[in-house]
Amino acid sequence: MTSIDPHPIAGEPNWRPLEKVLSLGDCENFMYMRRTGEIELYKHRWTRRYLNISSDGGRFYRLVGNAYIEISSGEAVEHVYS
Repeated sequence: MTSIDPHPIAGEPNWRPLEKVLSLGDCENFMYMRRTGEIELYKHRWTRRYLNISSDGGRFYRLVGNAYIEISSGEAVEHVYS
């Protein structure tokens, strides 16, 4: 579990983690929101749900309360599109 960073970083977008998971066509439907700790946050344009991926692209998270819990890549993608 990772706590919410009280000082998220909104800077230069890091698209690499998203591009590891989705096709480039699917990536076009996401907005880069910010980084909190080592987690990159992307928001889907239509569902408005977040896909939270570690900076190295190997772990996925869901925000529960005030903390990010690790989930599977399948769960993360399903959540965004549901």
